[in-house]
Amino acid sequence: MEAIIESQSSYSASLKMKVVLLVFGIYCIYSAFSAFEIYKIIVAVVAFYGIVYKKRIYVSSNGLVREVRGVLGTSVEVLPWEEIKAATVVYKGALVMVFFEKGITGWKILFKREDERLLSELLCKYAPDAEVTIVSDVRSGSKK
Repeated sequence: MEAIIESQSSYSASLKMKVVLLVFGIYCIYSAFSAFEIYKIIVAVVAFYGIVYKKRIYVSSNGLVREVRGVLGTSVEVLPWEEIKAATVVYKGALVMVFFEKGITGWKILFKREDERLLSELLCKYAPDAEVTIVSDVRSGSKK
């Protein structure tokens, strides 16, 4: 599926963090075999998992897509446009949080503010029956 809008909710460790996790994992394995401590091997496995973990959330023509890649493979979950009953929009600084409701539950996703216009066009095109509610229209970045 092709991504139309990439979410700010996506996550992957930075290159610096991956290097730190690799060095830490190698150290844990080395010290585990030196002192025969099994818990250090478990910590090393978790560190190596952090290196390959990647979460990507995006909007496609099929709906909202959440991809999670890890050691054991890739999981893809799709929220089709037809299942979206409502969208609640909240502005916060340079970001827009949208809660896409599919009944009682839904997905909360962050977007850049400049993606808001394209997102509303996609909602009108693919989910015309969805009710769009703006909870907060705070356009300034000032704090009280």
